[in-house]
Amino acid sequence: MTLARWNSTAIVLACLAAIVGVVVRGDIGIAFDVAALLLLGTLPMLRVVVLAVSWARAGDRRYAFAASAVLAVMMIGTVFVSVWR
Repeated sequence: MTLARWNSTAIVLACLAAIVGVVVRGDIGIAFDVAALLLLGTLPMLRVVVLAVSWARAGDRRYAFAASAVLAVMMIGTVFVSVWR
């Protein structure tokens, strides 16, 4: 599956989860809202992972390490935004 297809699928799933989160109240609605945020947060991370892997395969360790550091910061930020509503 290509990166563009992953992006399209994740965006559709995030939209559906956000709609369900708005319509449904209570803990289930909150869970769907968090799922939508996590899906949208993973899209840029997926792109950075693809770049890190391609740079590592090309032997460019400096860029691969920088992409890994950016990925770690993005993951921490996504988790904080998802948990802290």
